[in-house]
Amino acid sequence: MRLNNLDKGHRRPAKFFMLMASKASGAEIADVVKLFLYRPELFGRAVTELFAESMRGPSFWTAGEREYIALCIARVYKLSYCIDIHTEMIGIAADGEVDAADAEVARPELRAILPFLETLTHSPDSVSESDLAEARELGVPDEAVIEALHVAFVWNAVDRLTYAFDFRLLDGQVTKGTKALHQFSYRFPAFTLR
Repeated sequence: MRLNNLDKGHRRPAKFFMLMASKASGAEIADVVKLFLYRPELFGRAVTELFAESMRGPSFWTAGEREYIALCIARVYKLSYCIDIHTEMIGIAADGEVDAADAEVARPELRAILPFLETLTHSPDSVSESDLAEARELGVPDEAVIEALHVAFVWNAVDRLTYAFDFRLLDGQVTKGTKALHQFSYRFPAFTLR
């Protein structure tokens, strides 16, 4: 259900930021950004820190690999909005260690953790220690499993909201919006979240 408030209900600092960002990029701000900046005390402020840390903070996983995890979560939900964005983001963030079109390019550790995350996404009650057996055999440390879980958590939440609010991509948002999001490491200016 498309909510008019996500287009027009923002506070002045967020409206100012969205206007300036739209002018600078030449594309309207993406719906997911509008969500984070709408009444940030309810969702955006708490999630954006986890969002930025999960996607661009220090990690066992590269930025490209984390984008690939996000892409796999979007594929579980069959959300073209998120699939298109993460496919583009992989092209920007990856340094050849992962390819959105070819899972075999990824290192074995990433390929081993993905089935666990996909099972956790579509049938969490069926997850067991055996789902991590291959990752354990490859020496994926506990901290890396937790980091992958953080990425999956963030995108499970965002993907469900994408579906619920009927997010749509407009011209220029995939190429220009993803580049800006990557440049700013998934962080929004602090004044927009007050």
